[in-house]
Amino acid sequence: MSTRPTAPAEAAAELPAERREALARAVADPGFTPGRADLRDVVELLAGDDELAVHVERALLRAGAAAGPALLRRLPGATPPLRPRLVRVLGRLPADTAIDVSLKTCLDDPDPKTRRNAIGALGKRGGPGVAAALLARAREETSLPHLRSLVEALGKAGDADALAWLDGLVADDAELQRLTARARLMLARSLGRGEVGSSIDLDAVAASPRPLVLACRPGLEPLLVDALGPTFAARAQGPGRVAATLRGPLRELLAVRLWTEVGLPLQPLPRGTDLPVAIAELLTGPDARLAFNTYTKGQPRYRLAWARGGHRRALVWQVAAAAAERWPELVNDPRETTWEVVVDDGDPLRAELRPRRWGAARPGDGEDTSILEFADPRFAYRSGDVPAASHPTIAAALARLAEVREGDVVWDPFVGSGLELCERGLLGPCAALLGTDLDPRALAVAATNLRNAGLTATLTEADATTHRPAGVTLVITNPPMGRRVHRGDVGPLLTAFVANAAAALAPGGRLAWISPVPRTTDPAAQAAGLVLRRSLTLDMGGFTGQLQRWDKPLRPARARGRA
Repeated sequence: MSTRPTAPAEAAAELPAERREALARAVADPGFTPGRADLRDVVELLAGDDELAVHVERALLRAGAAAGPALLRRLPGATPPLRPRLVRVLGRLPADTAIDVSLKTCLDDPDPKTRRNAIGALGKRGGPGVAAALLARAREETSLPHLRSLVEALGKAGDADALAWLDGLVADDAELQRLTARARLMLARSLGRGEVGSSIDLDAVAASPRPLVLACRPGLEPLLVDALGPTFAARAQGPGRVAATLRGPLRELLAVRLWTEVGLPLQPLPRGTDLPVAIAELLTGPDARLAFNTYTKGQPRYRLAWARGGHRRALVWQVAAAAAERWPELVNDPRETTWEVVVDDGDPLRAELRPRRWGAARPGDGEDTSILEFADPRFAYRSGDVPAASHPTIAAALARLAEVREGDVVWDPFVGSGLELCERGLLGPCAALLGTDLDPRALAVAATNLRNAGLTATLTEADATTHRPAGVTLVITNPPMGRRVHRGDVGPLLTAFVANAAAALAPGGRLAWISPVPRTTDPAAQAAGLVLRRSLTLDMGGFTGQLQRWDKPLRPARARGRA
């Protein structure tokens, strides 16, 4: 193989001092992107000192694909330190056949740094012929540092032949042994993605009841316990956590719309002195195997997360290697994972298996689509959002708090993306769904979400403080609390809204909403004749609000007192 790309060499340009100084100042400015007229000269600056070269590389990367031809023209005749720097920048540009050919050629370059930069770049880029080129170089490599780099690159961009070679690689060097084990894990999981499917089995039922932990927005625990009902024997476990028991299939949980995460806790183990081994034993023990095998279709794939935060990449690889030795069928795969394993590495060790590839069938699909992946199939209708829109579980909580009455005429005065109307319509029958907003873009998003949910609603551009639809029996809304307020202080807006909503409600009607300033809005609601039935303090992400249900009496309080 030739040691140089076949492109014709471009002679080095001798930049005048004034031009060189001007360009050196320009590339140091993060706002500077070299144009085509500057690229040839900017490339020459890559041969300068290390600090200047860093600025030049960033400027060339800002130019993107346009920088490729100038770099390729300069590469054939370049010598170090320019040559390896050219290869490094080329390796970071978008996919391009000419660049890939040049990088493959540089795998045999006599300059060690150029060769190493080409290896690293090809490992990240991948593409046709890359695995074969890297493997051919690896089989001939005599330099230990370069062999380490090749093993790393093959772990990212290798193929079945590369995996077979890695399996047979014998190394005395401890670092090369570590990199080889990691590369085998990475390559085995990437090759297995196309061969063995992996998804959550929604219809599997364990041989015996399993404990569950469900996460929710802090404050929603009582409503979530209610929604789960006696079948799950649910109880609040702490802020944002509800413990329950799973006796049937996981599919039953999709009917409950208030949780944000579902966890299958594993039986804890002593932490021991070797943390990676202890975690691997937890992941591959009888309890974990039973859970993975029961609720996974295909190959169990997982990624690790840490209850106490952080990434801890070195520990992740150590755990993955130790777990693979104990149970090769369990694959660590952070990119296309089926399960997130959240580990609390206290003593004892604890972990929860959280489903990540929920299955859901699309309406109208004739074949089994249970392996289709959604972030959360309960809210698959949500294709659009607006700033400060509700989280769908909060919208579901409002709908549940409001209760279902078949003849309800439901009005959301601040409809936003329409989630409250969607959740109320999906919870049970009603006579009509009405939504208003001052923002026509929000009305368009709401219309799409409602249509996706299979619901029909009347949406109108109108002011929530003055508009009064006829016959309303339920007002349900998550009002503006800051970013969506265009009239200054939120207090006057919300008190005016409460008065108007109370007037719009038919006797016996309800207001289900969230107040960020209950000290201000509660007196207004009482003055308008509403009666508070339930109030829950809700974590809104950075501040608290009151999730409230107000009722409008069938008769005014004064008349009731004379009766």
